Amino acid sequence: MPATPEQWIAALSQTYWTTAGSTGRRPDRQTAARTTTRIEGGTPVNTKVLDKQQEGRDVVARAARLTREASPLGRMEAVAIRDAFVMEAEELAEQTETVRTRACPACGCFTLLPIRGTAQCANRHCAPRPGLRRRWTYRDLGYVKASSPRGVQRSEGYPADLRPLTFLTDFFNQSGHAVSMSTLARWVKLHNLPRWPVDSNAYAYSLSDVATVHAVQLAARDGRLCGDGVRPACTGLAPLFFNDDTAGAMDQKLARRRIAVAKELCRECPFIDPCRAAALRPNGKQQHGVAGGLTSKERRVLKGEAR
Repeated sequence: MPATPEQWIAALSQTYWTTAGSTGRRPDRQTAARTTTRIEGGTPVNTKVLDKQQEGRDVVARAARLTREASPLGRMEAVAIRDAFVMEAEELAEQTETVRTRACPACGCFTLLPIRGTAQCANRHCAPRPGLRRRWTYRDLGYVKASSPRGVQRSEGYPADLRPLTFLTDFFNQSGHAVSMSTLARWVKLHNLPRWPVDSNAYAYSLSDVATVHAVQLAARDGRLCGDGVRPACTGLAPLFFNDDTAGAMDQKLARRRIAVAKELCRECPFIDPCRAAALRPNGKQQHGVAGGLTSKERRVLKGEAR
């Protein structure tokens, strides 16, 4: 499997990637793909793959320029755009290797899954509200350091993500942080996780419960403290916080509901005071969305009163 932008550019140039009938997965698994094509030399060509090749060349050239600048920000940007290209190329090839090896920036668990161009956390305990998945662009993942695991969490009631230990073992093996099923069973027993009977000889566990145990145990192995990193409550929830509160921007009933949830999260956040102060600066960059518990309209009113 290619691991660098240069390797992906070379792989995407192969015939079975650029031919219109290929899905881009492997030459022995070609099926009809609904992708834009054009005719070159009498052969239909997959233009999505060709565009990704050119994008990769541009990324490599830009990353080289940024690295030559020798500034910390330039080096960080170079790494971020190279990593983002690799993740995008993998998604085009229906692969998930690089995204799965990254810990969630909010909860520290290895539960990130690529969904429609973003990395979304599948851990229920990470979601600040039911149904609100945290998500990041691939480029964001190149910038954001993963949080330390928050500690072991346990489900109450009957969770919706019950899975047998065989499934959970495979899930973490695919993330590149493999543990044996016997080790996972020992960890589950050590942390007294709740279980639900599947039949007389087997039990199911919440994926989210086991994910927190898995992350905590791996952190302990690496000598990192658990739960010592705190992040804003809005981490990974940009689509929720950037709903415009002006008339006609979107369905107003839905907008008001989302703004109410965003403000509630702000009230729980330990960083609300510095966040609000930054948003209320006269020349602050924060022009839209909820920040510091205030909508853009409310901030404009306060800024006007302060004059």
